[in-house]
Amino acid sequence: WLEIYSPWERWSTGQGELPKVKVGSRIIPSVLIMKEGRTTPPLPLSEVELISLMDRNGIGTDATIAQHISTIQDRSYATKDASQRFHPTKLGIALVEGYNSMGYQLNKPDLR
Repeated sequence: WLEIYSPWERWSTGQGELPKVKVGSRIIPSVLIMKEGRTTPPLPLSEVELISLMDRNGIGTDATIAQHISTIQDRSYATKDASQRFHPTKLGIALVEGYNSMGYQLNKPDLR
């Protein structure tokens, strides 16, 4: 990755540029710091975010996007919570995993 993007990528330590090193050279760290932390999953999509993604990926038209969103809820593929965010149901997850296991990745927007 660095061989390709190195001319454009600037890595910073917050204290200036990283030192230049030669391939095969040894670096002895002066300090090792371990920090405890946890990652968090992204928030589920809101209706506005879903509409934006559908529009960006050419899924539906202005006239049909609302119908697509209504259909996924009517068929119980996803539900909308009190914060207006979509959550996949067990049926929705099973549908995607089932198609993926058969080699049909119909959940990918580039297949539209």
